[in-house]
Amino acid sequence: MPCRSWFRRSVAGLTTVPRILMACFAVLLAAPGLSAADEETDWTVLTVARNGNWGIARARTRSEAIAGALDRCQAMTADESDCGGELVAFRTGLALALMCGDHRVIVTANDSDEADSSALERLLALRELYGPDFPACRHLLRIDSYGALTTFKARRVEGGYSLAAPE
Repeated sequence: MPCRSWFRRSVAGLTTVPRILMACFAVLLAAPGLSAADEETDWTVLTVARNGNWGIARARTRSEAIAGALDRCQAMTADESDCGGELVAFRTGLALALMCGDHRVIVTANDSDEADSSALERLLALRELYGPDFPACRHLLRIDSYGALTTFKARRVEGGYSLAAPE
């Protein structure tokens, strides 16, 4: 008899079944919205090698984006390179890469002003560390989380920090 009580209407109640069905239906309706939110949070990865080669990739997972960026960086040269030696991964905002001889300065930020100030802070720290022998710098590229890429023409400036014009 106790087994039958699980199936009796008074115990399970007719109102719980429609509630469960409505909850399942609501989850199914919300599922496309959840996948659209995931697309907005794709990972963007930028890697820059010491020789100036770079790779960028955007993917759903960070590991896929890293692998894609490494592949693209390696494809830029036939020689051995240190692609992946330095990389940044971000979901929102932008990344800025500068080359100072064979030194890389790669920063991420929420906006261009923040990226420029972070890069300048890093360059000042490197200049303090290496002294007057620190090479002049040039902008290499800027990439935002939507994939908009800006590359820069190299322009050497005395003092080490160039504000090159975008191509």
